Amino acid sequence: MSGPLQGVRVLDLSRYISGPYCSMLLGDLGAEVIKIEKPVVGEESRTMGPYAGDVSLYFTQYNKNKRSVTLNLRSEQGQEILRGLIQQSDVLVENFRPGTLDEMGLTQKVLDELNPELVVTSISGFGQDGPYRDRVAFDCIAQAMSGLMSLTGEEEGTPLLTGTWVVDFVSAIYAALGTVSALYSRRNTGEGQRIDVSLLDCISSLLATTVPLYTTSGVVEKRWKNRDKVTAPANAFKTRDGYIYIHAGTQPLFSRIVKIIGQPELIDDPRFDTVSHRMENIEAVEKAVQKWAQELTTAEIDSLLSKSGIPVAPISGIPGVVNNPQIQHRKVFEYMDYPGAGKISINGITLKMSKTPGKIELRPPLLGEHNDEVYNGLLGLKADEIQRLQEQGVI
Repeated sequence: MSGPLQGVRVLDLSRYISGPYCSMLLGDLGAEVIKIEKPVVGEESRTMGPYAGDVSLYFTQYNKNKRSVTLNLRSEQGQEILRGLIQQSDVLVENFRPGTLDEMGLTQKVLDELNPELVVTSISGFGQDGPYRDRVAFDCIAQAMSGLMSLTGEEEGTPLLTGTWVVDFVSAIYAALGTVSALYSRRNTGEGQRIDVSLLDCISSLLATTVPLYTTSGVVEKRWKNRDKVTAPANAFKTRDGYIYIHAGTQPLFSRIVKIIGQPELIDDPRFDTVSHRMENIEAVEKAVQKWAQELTTAEIDSLLSKSGIPVAPISGIPGVVNNPQIQHRKVFEYMDYPGAGKISINGITLKMSKTPGKIELRPPLLGEHNDEVYNGLLGLKADEIQRLQEQGVI
């Protein structure tokens, strides 16, 4: 593997999204990631749709740049092999319920004895301590408890989940940042440490001004639908053939759009002459833009406003995203052949670095695809030993 994390070895014991996405980000930047899966069935997400042939696209999205080995962590021999891998690794990523590592005999004391330089990145619903420590959580639970759902949707409608697993992804990014920070710290101290990442903590950190508004004034912020909450006009507008998002809420942007929509006199209208006045008369200012937008196509508005330096974007469906020339140019999605599925899309390297760029070097692995490579090359097990372990259900 090449990249800024070349030479870092990561053991990935995690499942679903938050942990696998964290370790994948580390792999994208050059870390050697060894994904440990259950024999025969593998990680749970291999059984989750949607599918291409018999291949789970859910699994492939979060597991590129990894090697897969199978290991029965409930067996004594499996735990012994895991300890050997821990001794030769830099990072362990897990998203079990708090206390699971202890139940496996991998207390912090044992981990320190096995490898005092090990960075252990633990992702859980509510963290390793606190009154909710032992509660089970998924992304949706954190969205509900954090207040994010209460801020999403129509003002008088049902609170809504976001359209993707935003809590899992944000938590994975925090976890990757914490891991890299701990590795940097280790250069000076020679010691590893524990990274404690909570889904609830991570998503709650994104609530912006809603918390200080409540704690200072007792005001509970309402749902803003598609509006920007501090400037106007900034909303989704219906066009002749679709929808488009326009943000012209600042003073310079507003002075431009009123000329474009043919109503330059609005800049001096006392209802609209400042940001605060426009927020007080938000329905009226949006009505003026909407009346203009509905007479034009989405493409016409996009071209007109973007040339004028006004932030604008068609509200795209997934086909529009895939065919977006900017997304294609930046290789946000890449394509590769995958056994049993044909050509599939996977996430490209999101973080662009000028001198140590990441790279896709390994497609998402087949179950146990790298058993021989890891167990022989890293632990020195002979072919007959590996075969015996397979027959015994250890790997």
